[in-house]
Amino acid sequence: MVKLSLVIPYFETYELTEMLLKELTIQQTDELEVIVIDDGCDEKRLDKFKNFNIIHQENKGTAKTRNLGIDLAKGEYVGFIDCDDQITMDYAETLLNAIDTYGTDIINFNWYDMTQHIEVRKPDNYAMWKAIYKKETMPHFMEGLVYGHEDVPFQGEIEEGIRSGKYTITYLDKLLYLYNSNRVGSLLWKKIHRED
Repeated sequence: MVKLSLVIPYFETYELTEMLLKELTIQQTDELEVIVIDDGCDEKRLDKFKNFNIIHQENKGTAKTRNLGIDLAKGEYVGFIDCDDQITMDYAETLLNAIDTYGTDIINFNWYDMTQHIEVRKPDNYAMWKAIYKKETMPHFMEGLVYGHEDVPFQGEIEEGIRSGKYTITYLDKLLYLYNSNRVGSLLWKKIHRED
């Protein structure tokens, strides 16, 4: 039975994504599903990861790609990993154990900024990858927004749900995610530097 589905939208970061998928291969169990959605790159080298669900599509943008991942997910929970980020060696094991132990709608954890060299504890940023979400209660992403803003309404709905008691949440004081902030050439980097 799949407990956790991880959705990875892919766009032009093969070397970093290969590192990520190799680590996930080591952590692979029957309870973990990995969905990689190639958003318009036609990156056939990804197909060598036979244990994962590799999907190639025309470019549709981050929000639509994540929503497709949610819809395809077979797991009780859904998590997201950006294709240029990395995870710790105990990422999957820790989260699978937390699902068994807590079973809350949201399971939140610490992340590390690889550019700033700081660990962010009890994260309150808008990044969706700081947590995993119970599929039956989680929202979808709002489509059609400018890049970098699709996380805001998603997390806004999550936070309002927590305040109102709609969602239950568990915080793990555990570093699990490695954020490759402001990577040269990333979409966010190009936006900051006004490059196309």
